[in-house]
Amino acid sequence: MQLAQWCRFAGVVAALGGAACKGLEVTNPNNPDAKRAFSDPGAVAGLVTGAMRNWVLTRESFDGSLTLDGMADSYSASWNNFNLRYYTSYNSDCTERCGWANSPSDPHRFEIETLYYGYYSLLSSVNDVLTAIRRNDVDLGGAQATRMHEAVAVMLQAVVFANIALDYDQGFVVTEKTDLSNPATLPFLSRTVMRDSALAKFNQAIALMQASSFTTPGNWLLGPTYTSAQLIQLIHTMRAELVADFARNSAEVGQADWAQVATDAAQGVSSGAPFDFSFQSDFNVLGDGVKNWGNQNGTMRVDTRVARLLTGGYPDAQGTGPVFNDPYPNHPEPQPFSKDRRVGDGSWGPVDDVTGESTVAATANAGTDFAWFPDEILNPSRGTYHRSSLGHIRYTYLTSPGSGLPTENGTGPAPVYTASQNDLLWAEGLLRGGGSAAQAATLINRTRVGRGGLTPLTGAEGQATMLQALQYEQEIEEMGIGPVPFHNRRRGTPEGAGASLTNLRTCPGGILCLWVGTPRQMPVPAKELSVLQKELYTFGGVGQPDLSPSYIGGEAVFNVRQIGEALRRHEQDARRRRQ
Repeated sequence: MQLAQWCRFAGVVAALGGAACKGLEVTNPNNPDAKRAFSDPGAVAGLVTGAMRNWVLTRESFDGSLTLDGMADSYSASWNNFNLRYYTSYNSDCTERCGWANSPSDPHRFEIETLYYGYYSLLSSVNDVLTAIRRNDVDLGGAQATRMHEAVAVMLQAVVFANIALDYDQGFVVTEKTDLSNPATLPFLSRTVMRDSALAKFNQAIALMQASSFTTPGNWLLGPTYTSAQLIQLIHTMRAELVADFARNSAEVGQADWAQVATDAAQGVSSGAPFDFSFQSDFNVLGDGVKNWGNQNGTMRVDTRVARLLTGGYPDAQGTGPVFNDPYPNHPEPQPFSKDRRVGDGSWGPVDDVTGESTVAATANAGTDFAWFPDEILNPSRGTYHRSSLGHIRYTYLTSPGSGLPTENGTGPAPVYTASQNDLLWAEGLLRGGGSAAQAATLINRTRVGRGGLTPLTGAEGQATMLQALQYEQEIEEMGIGPVPFHNRRRGTPEGAGASLTNLRTCPGGILCLWVGTPRQMPVPAKELSVLQKELYTFGGVGQPDLSPSYIGGEAVFNVRQIGEALRRHEQDARRRRQ
C-alpha cells in the first residue's frame, strides 16, 4: 500500500520541507494524525503552508531538476553528486548516455523518486485540506481565509498532475474524493490524461479565486505574498508551460495547441504588471537546489554547448573568448567577448581571482549573467565537453555561504516562474499558432534587446529565424529555472534521433536537442511498481526506443520508511561532498 502510505504521512513531509523524511517516524504511517489534521484549523492551515514549500523545494530540487538540467546540457558537472556523473558523463556503466536506473536498490534511482514522491506527498497534504474544508466544514479563520486555502489547495492538485505529466509517462490522479482503502485498484493514467486532469483542475482553481479576493500569507514562502489575481496569472503561465513543454519530441510539438499557449500566456505573469513568482531562500527552511549548485562555479559550469551559443555559435552573439578550448590560459585578460551584454567581456567580482578560479575583476563591460572561470575544475576523462570556462553568475547570491562572492550567503529571492519565461511561451505560441509575428518579436525583444543589447527583431525575419532567436533566449533566460531547460531541449529532438552517434550535440535545424540516448521522460519508480506488483520498466539508453519502455524485471518490495530514509541519506551525502 505504498501510495496510501505516502499519501497519509505526507502532510508531515510537506511541513518539514527538505528534512521531511523525519516525518516517517510515526506510529502508523497510514494515519499519523488524521483526527487533528481534519479538525484543528491551525493544523489544516499548516498543511497548505507545508505543501507550498514542498512544491517549490521539489521543483527546484538538487536530485531531480538539477540532474535533468545537466542531462539537457544546460549546466554541466562531472561529479556524481545527485548522480550527475552517471547520467551526464562517459562512464563504465553505459555508452554515451545512461537510461534511468529504475531498480529498487540501485544507487542511481533517487532522481526518479525525488520528483515523484515529492509531488505526491504535497498532493496528500492538499487533499487532506480539502477533506477538512469540504467534508468536515472546518473554519480556517473566517470565510475569506477558508476560501483562500481551498482555492490554493485545488491549484496545488493541478500543480502535481501537471508536473507528473511533464516528467513521467504515467501517474495517479488522486483527489480528496478518491477511495484509498485499496490503492492497488487505482489505475495508472497516461501522461496525456494527467495533463488534461491538470488543465481541468487549474480551471477549477481559477473559478475559486475569481469568486474570492485574497492575499497569501508571507509565512508560506518566507516573505513574498501574492494576490488571488496574481495567482490566476500564475495558473495561466503554468497552463501555457504544460501545453508547450508536454512534447517529448519534435513531432509532438506540432500536435500542441499553440493558440491556447498564446491565449494563456497573454494572461500570465508578464501580462499587466509583470512579476516573478518567487520564494525567499533562507538556506535553511527554503533553498533553491538548482540555482545553488548551478551558480557555484567551483563546482558546476555552463555546458560547452551553451557557451558556444553565447560566444561563438549564434548570430549577433559571436565573440572571441576561449570558453571551450583546452587547455585554458592561466592568466586571462578581459577582451571583446560577446555582443550579448549578459556575457560581456567575462569579467566578474570585486577583485581578481575572487573565488580561486582565475577570474578577472569586473570591468565596465562585465556581463550580468555569465563570467569567465578559466581555472578548469572538471575531469576530462568523464567527457571533455564538461570543460567549460563559462560560469553562471545570475543567481550567485543563492549559492552556499562562502562559495561565491564574500557577501553572498544563500539568501534572497528564488524565482520559480518568471515574467521572461512567460513572454517566451507567449511568443512561441504566436509563432507556432499562426499569431502575430510582430507581437512575438516585441516579446522576444524584451530580453533580447532589453537585457542582451542585441539587434531587435521586427517580425519580418521568417518563422525559422525567429524560432532560433526565441530558443537562444530560452537557453539564457530559463537557465536555472527548475527543470525547464530539459523540457525545452527534449521537445526539439526528432523522434529516432538517437540512431547515429556521429553528431551527438547538435540538433537538425535548430538549437535544441537532447544527446543521443538521453531519456525523455521518467518511469514510475521501481519501488512503487514493486508494491503494486507491476513489472519494472525504464526509458533511455543508446539503442533503446525513444518513448517505448524497456522492461528490466523485478526486485524486493521496500516499505515507505526505507524509501524515506534512503532519500534523506542520499541528499545529505550528496550535498556534503563532491564525488
